[in-house]
Amino acid sequence: MDDKNSVKQTIEARALELFSAKGYEGVSVSELTEAAGITKPTLYYYFGSKEGLFEAVIQPHYTRLNTIITANAVYDPKPRSYHEDIYKTLTNLTTAYFTFARENESFYRITLANLSMPCSSVVFKIVKKYHFMQFDIIGGMFRSMAKAHGNLRGKHKTLTWSFIGTVNSYISLCFSGISEKELSGKSVRELAHQFMHGIYA
Repeated sequence: MDDKNSVKQTIEARALELFSAKGYEGVSVSELTEAAGITKPTLYYYFGSKEGLFEAVIQPHYTRLNTIITANAVYDPKPRSYHEDIYKTLTNLTTAYFTFARENESFYRITLANLSMPCSSVVFKIVKKYHFMQFDIIGGMFRSMAKAHGNLRGKHKTLTWSFIGTVNSYISLCFSGISEKELSGKSVRELAHQFMHGIYA
């Protein structure tokens, strides 16, 4: 690894820690440079601005998350089998979310904070494309399910928002220590089962 890449990666690593702990607005450029052991001109040389650094930090993680979601949001219709149909897809997808969140907690804390940012904020303008991509992937999954289950037709947006909200609520409560549950197989099955009852209601 050359010196430039080493410096760049150090800045990104320290920035990830700070953005995760304090949020985008709570971190100053001075804190970023002090944590990375660099000067402000160095930060601007590599990233152009605080916004540029923020996007450089989150982009690879969002891209990887959306790639994982795409791979696990594939619906293979087997409507005669409860455990091999929608339930299987939801458990696969929930497992993917929980595993990613466990392995990338610092980034996922940023993700959870980003979901509640005002539309006018700098953060929302940076992250909206990644979130909308995620909504599109999962919305496509529910549209596929609706082809085999007529009661789901026209509900893909509501189901998408509800599913993502439920998954992120579980993750947020586990991260905060409020929930005694773990991001494990038991919680995956519980979430999928509860969500299934809502679908078939």
